[in-house]
Amino acid sequence: MIISYSGPVSAWWKVAVSALLALGIVVAVFWVGGEDRREAIRVEETRVVVTNLGESDWSDVEIWLNDWYRAQAPRVTAGQRLDVPFSAFMAGYGRAYEPGRQPPFGIEVTARGADGGAIRLTWGQGRRR
Repeated sequence: MIISYSGPVSAWWKVAVSALLALGIVVAVFWVGGEDRREAIRVEETRVVVTNLGESDWSDVEIWLNDWYRAQAPRVTAGQRLDVPFSAFMAGYGRAYEPGRQPPFGIEVTARGADGGAIRLTWGQGRRR
């Protein structure tokens, strides 16, 4: 014989379970969202974004795009984000990068750290030498 009770305890139980599930979802979202998901090199629709994720400044920064096109920055401080529009990338003899003719396939960032050591970051294929 099975006895079923559908009074106030059953309704309370449904509310408690729903509240616990909602709390679990909120905790999971904050847990995952709390991670540092920044990328050192990111390619966006019209620009390249380079972020210094280290704890020391960079100097003599060069950003190479698709082996031929280069942009430069004298310094990127620790935690700083450098936005480089595609129009800033130039090849030898002043030829500008045209993303419509050749989409980005490789980026290499080189710089000097505060201690004088070499820094090299790549995205995609990097730079072929």
